Amino acid sequence: MSADILPRSARAHPQRFPWATVALTLAVAAALWWHGEAYYRVPAVARPDSPLHGTLDSAGSFGHRLGIAGGAMMLAILLYSLRKRQRLLQRAGALRHWLAVHIFLGLVGPVLVTYHTSFQVGGIVAIAYWSMVVTMLSGIFGRYLYAQLPAPLAEGDQRAVEEECRTLDADLTDQLRGNAPAAALVGRHAVDPEPLGSAAPGRLSAVVRHDLARPLVRWQLARSLRRQAGLSRTRARALARQAVRRSLLRRRLAGAVAMERLFHHWHVFHRPFVWIMFLVIAVHVAVALLFGYTGV
Repeated sequence: MSADILPRSARAHPQRFPWATVALTLAVAAALWWHGEAYYRVPAVARPDSPLHGTLDSAGSFGHRLGIAGGAMMLAILLYSLRKRQRLLQRAGALRHWLAVHIFLGLVGPVLVTYHTSFQVGGIVAIAYWSMVVTMLSGIFGRYLYAQLPAPLAEGDQRAVEEECRTLDADLTDQLRGNAPAAALVGRHAVDPEPLGSAAPGRLSAVVRHDLARPLVRWQLARSLRRQAGLSRTRARALARQAVRRSLLRRRLAGAVAMERLFHHWHVFHRPFVWIMFLVIAVHVAVALLFGYTGV
């Protein structure tokens, strides 16, 4: 694996940042709605009479600044691509940190742009806006695919993931020694992954199905370890977490080639919307600057 994508086990606090980013994005959206709800609920034809029109309209003092900030964030997401491709930037911080900022900008930026429009999108800007929405949703999906890749098949990091599986196997064997009921339960619940289908939709649906079922499988296994093997709640949960983790890594190793191919197809779909969005935004900004026309 290159430095671009790290196995989940190699990341510090792997699940915290995406959820923290989502929470922060929702908080920003809620704060902006709370600030301007009285204006955003007014019909478009009546908004010029609102005392908040000069502030929250797309050309208003605050609405205009939201557009600048949101547009700057959307433009800044390109820095991640530069970081990956430019040798001069190879030492400018870990790529996973750049990706974290990329995700943050790609979520918060569209929120600011949406409030900049004051929920009134029309004309040529609608093309840029909906391209931005598709880009954001596509990016969320791409992040999910990214999480399925234990490695982009570079031999060294492939071995690292396989080594983690072996470590989990050895650890589980040591903990389950002398407890046949617990060993049987772990062996029954945390089985090797089923082969992924040859068609892309089949592969993806299998991955999604496994991910949705994983919390339930972990809970069921922990409950069975408590009730049938007599383990304490803490130990049962720890064993279940390790067993399901081992199964997850095996599934991702088995499906790495398929997911790598899906990730490539996602890039092909994602990029055109990015460039359409930036092209129309450039036209919008140019017209607004040259002619002061805010209805573009």
